[in-house]
Amino acid sequence: MFNIILVGPPGSGKGTQAERMVQKYRFIPIALGALLRQQMAENGANKSLIEGYINSGQLVPDHLSFELATQLVQAHPSDTSFLFDGFPRTIAQVTFLEHFLKQCHAQIDGVIFLDVPRNILIQRLKNRATIEERPDDQDDIKIKTRMRIYEEETLPIVHYYKSQGKLHSIDGTQNVDTVTKAIETIIDGLRP
Repeated sequence: MFNIILVGPPGSGKGTQAERMVQKYRFIPIALGALLRQQMAENGANKSLIEGYINSGQLVPDHLSFELATQLVQAHPSDTSFLFDGFPRTIAQVTFLEHFLKQCHAQIDGVIFLDVPRNILIQRLKNRATIEERPDDQDDIKIKTRMRIYEEETLPIVHYYKSQGKLHSIDGTQNVDTVTKAIETIIDGLRP
């Protein structure tokens, strides 16, 4: 089992890069945002709860994130390699994930951080709102809420993994292919 976390602020390009890494390395993606949108599209049991959080730019409660992530991991053989995209998003989720993986005799092998300045992120989100019509990208207040939550809740995990020597930062303002090559170089260096 070889496990990577891809982390970055909203609009940093995580989704695009995660898709490329899944294709190249055959990771099983644990993309929390996509899982939540799928739950809403399929009228899942937690649809209204999830919609309330996403439409206001908030993070869904940890217990729901844990449930979705563990269900996906447990549905695969023990030697499966995972790419975590959008999870963990808080220190509590990091603690949960590390404990859960330890029970599976696994760990996080590396954390790749897409670093993009706030002004560029806001422009990217507004562009994405026009193209993809995502409700969480269409409103300045929601965008500001998401940025504030990212800075308060998610940025601490970047510092945590840096202190463990597992963090690899990439300039996310570069073109998509350059960022992809940088990520591939990191993954190739970490793989057993």
